[in-house]
Amino acid sequence: MFMNPVLNRKEIKKNIVRIFINKILNLTARNCISNSGRIFLYRLQGMKIGKNVFIGIDCFIDDQFPHLVKIEDNVTISFRATLVAHGHHNKVAAIRIKKNAWIGTGAIILQGVNVGENSIVAAGAVVNRDVDDFTLAGGVPAKKIKNLRC
Repeated sequence: MFMNPVLNRKEIKKNIVRIFINKILNLTARNCISNSGRIFLYRLQGMKIGKNVFIGIDCFIDDQFPHLVKIEDNVTISFRATLVAHGHHNKVAAIRIKKNAWIGTGAIILQGVNVGENSIVAAGAVVNRDVDDFTLAGGVPAKKIKNLRC
């Protein structure tokens, strides 16, 4: 089971230096030409990233709570996608992208969301709820468009 930890304000403000370092690493990763370089820099921040993952150029993945982002094996995240583990009213919760998922260009994945195995998030979608396994989701806010099971 994957837990979504919630942090209080004291913990959020705890390590300013680490947040600054993560911001530098994140900015460098976003503009890195090499996918393997991007993955390396994101992992340095504390993100859990599986094997055979592609993260496109100019993706923003939360730099304040990178340890709350888990990307499993064989995931593709297209360029300019956004994954944020913190948001409105200081809500902080983990994001999990499961195996073989595909995140479209410019999609936004908000805090506390799990994207299911073999799922597709359409370009430009804003995902504020979990996406089931084998599901095509899209829109603002994202909704199930199609079941992808054969």
